[in-house]
Amino acid sequence: MKRVLIFAPTAPSSGITQYVLNILGKMDSEDIRFDILSFRNQRLKKWAEEHGGEYFEFDISPYKHPVLYRKFLKQVFSRGYDAVHYNISAISTILIFKYAKKYSNARLIVHSHACSIEAQSQLRYRVFTNVHKALRIAANRYSDCKCACSVIAAEWMYGKKAAKNAIILNNAVDIEKFSYSESDRNALREELGIKTKYVLGHIGRFAVPKNHSFILDVFAEVLKRNDDCTLVLVGNGELENQIKQKAKDMGLNEKIVFVDFQEDIYKYYSLFDLFLMPSLFEAFPITLVEAQANGLKAIVSDTVTSECNLTGLVEFYPLSKGCADWAKKNIEILENCGRIDVSDAIREKGFSIKSQAETVKKLYFNE
Repeated sequence: MKRVLIFAPTAPSSGITQYVLNILGKMDSEDIRFDILSFRNQRLKKWAEEHGGEYFEFDISPYKHPVLYRKFLKQVFSRGYDAVHYNISAISTILIFKYAKKYSNARLIVHSHACSIEAQSQLRYRVFTNVHKALRIAANRYSDCKCACSVIAAEWMYGKKAAKNAIILNNAVDIEKFSYSESDRNALREELGIKTKYVLGHIGRFAVPKNHSFILDVFAEVLKRNDDCTLVLVGNGELENQIKQKAKDMGLNEKIVFVDFQEDIYKYYSLFDLFLMPSLFEAFPITLVEAQANGLKAIVSDTVTSECNLTGLVEFYPLSKGCADWAKKNIEILENCGRIDVSDAIREKGFSIKSQAETVKKLYFNE
C-alpha cells in the first residue's frame, strides 16, 4: 500500500480544506492510505479517522519550541510516505520542507493556494510578506514538484521566474453535486424565512480579504433602489462578530441572514440569484467554480484573476467604482438572473474533480 501525507494547516471552512476534501473524496482507495497533518481542523480530522488514516495535530511553534518541533516532524515524516502534499498559502519556516527531506524519501509536492498574506494590520502584512518572500527559496529548493491553483499563486510561492515551471492544478469541483436544484432553493427559502424576490449571496470566511464590510455597504445601496432583496452571508471567521455588529448598526438585520458554515454548502448556491465577491485579493476562489457549476451569475472585484471566469457568468467590476455603482450593477444583473447550464464548459476546461484527482495522483507517484 502506498502512503501519502496531506499537509494543510488551514481553517475548516477555508477553500484549501474544501479542495483537499474534494481531491481525497475521489482518490480514496484500498491501495493508498492518506494521513493528514493540520491545525485544529475537525473536518480533516474526521475524514482521516473515517477513512483509515491518521490525523496529526500541528500545534508546536518552531521558534518557541524548536526541539519539540523537530522531534514531532521526525516522528511524522519517518513513517515511510511515498509523497507529501503541501497545501499552503505562505511560507513561515523552511523546516517543514527540510525535515521531510531529512527523515523521509517522500516525493514533495508544494501546492500554492494564495497570492498574498492575510493580515488585519499593515505591520503584520509587511512582516509576514517579507518573511515569505525571503523563505520561498525553500519551496524551489526542496520541492520535487511545484504546483499552484493559478498563475498568480505560482508567482507568489516561487517567484516569477520559477513559476514558469509550476504545474497549475485546477480548483475542481463535483459538477453534478453543485448543479442547480429548484427543490433546494425552495426548501432553503422556507427554512430561512425568505419572502423577497431576490437573494444576493456570499460564501466565505469572515476575514479581511473577503471584504464583507463592502458587501454590507453595497447591499444598503441596493435596498435604496429595490428593497425586494435579501442578503445571505454563509461562513464564519475572526471578523464575524464585527460584521454582524455593523449590519445591526446600519439597520440591516431584517434584510440579512447570517448562516454558519455548512457541510451541504452546495445547496446554498441554488438559493442565490447573484453571487457577490468584492475580494481584496484571491488566488483562485473555489467558490467561484462552485457558483458557475450552479449556473449562477457572479459580480467579482477586478483584483481577482480573470482565470476564474470559466463560463462567461463572472463579471469583473472595479472596487474603485464604489458602493453606489456596485449596487447599480447588482440590480442590472439581478434583472437578468436566469440560470444557464454551463457544465460542459467547466468540464472542457479541466475543472471536473474526477479528472483533477487523476492528475494529482499521477503527480504523487511521478507516473
